[in-house]
Amino acid sequence: MTLDLTQTTDRSAHVGRHVMVWLAQVKTASLSELDNFGDEGTVEQVMKVWVKLSLLISRRRPEIAISSLLKHVLPNIGSQPLKALNRLRLNRLYNILIAEGKKEEARRVFALTKQFLAWAEMQGYLDHSPIASMKKRDVAGRATPPRSRQLTDAEIWVFWHGLDNWALSEQARWALRLCLVSARRPDEIVQAQKAEFDVQLGLWMQGTRNKSQREHVLPISPLMQQCIEALLRAAEPDSPWLVPAPRDPQQPLSKGALNQALRRMIRAPRGLGLEPFTPRDLRRTARSKLSALDTPNDVARKIMNHALEGIDRVYDTHDYLSQMRSAMNTFSDAVEQIINCESYHLLRHRYDGETLSLNDLSIMTMSR
Repeated sequence: MTLDLTQTTDRSAHVGRHVMVWLAQVKTASLSELDNFGDEGTVEQVMKVWVKLSLLISRRRPEIAISSLLKHVLPNIGSQPLKALNRLRLNRLYNILIAEGKKEEARRVFALTKQFLAWAEMQGYLDHSPIASMKKRDVAGRATPPRSRQLTDAEIWVFWHGLDNWALSEQARWALRLCLVSARRPDEIVQAQKAEFDVQLGLWMQGTRNKSQREHVLPISPLMQQCIEALLRAAEPDSPWLVPAPRDPQQPLSKGALNQALRRMIRAPRGLGLEPFTPRDLRRTARSKLSALDTPNDVARKIMNHALEGIDRVYDTHDYLSQMRSAMNTFSDAVEQIINCESYHLLRHRYDGETLSLNDLSIMTMSR
């Protein structure tokens, strides 16, 4: 059987091709082909039925879950009879990941296997799930609290101007700035195509190419326009990508390139001199700044492409474009006012009256 993977190209950017092939095989197989093992199926046999009847229906991005299962579960217990599984065997599976320091992955695999076994019990493939009474906190302890790092006004100034004092490509420099002023995830920046930007309408038509896979259109603010124009000048004319890879302009910049560039700038003895942060923290900074500028929460959620809350997500189908444009322009003006300031010493740090102190080796203190 020949599998058509043309409809999954955008999704497969986050997983290996073998994951998409395995998923396509389950999709195209009939239920009678998958559920043909009687009462004593193996873990993999029953799991394929679960994927077809449950996971594909309930998950927006089933390939992410499948990737974890193919990497950590099926190679270890896929050939075992489902009814022979016990808690000890499953905990040994999670313990391998915990011992390797992959606590979050251990919790993810636990959540997937618990969901699968609960479904198998409900269907009758299993008398009782051996991990039904376990909680996620029982695997590798409590989860790491979510990150809360955001840049202050003074740190935004250092970040923005520090990019000019560090040996970076124009693509990385302006892509990092675009992460901040557009409130986008770094992978949404590096995987953006030139065709998504309508300069005349002032809109970034991202489509469903985002984490939530919701249709998204974002108004282009003045600072966003400045970043986009700089990236277009730096890109090869025949490349379809806004941020093409240096060695192959027909491919986008790698997802980890911006993280690596920023990490080097922070960790270097003569780097930015700021507390560590990541490109994703720039998105949090933008969201926090929107709140500081009195942006209504529903408008901010639309900018971030987060779902509206409660019943509004069902009945409120307004596109919010005019409100988003106003909020993005206000945010752009605020960032421009920060970066046009004479010095970070004149800008607010964490509290009124507190100023940012950089060590003497920082590229920003040495460049004064």
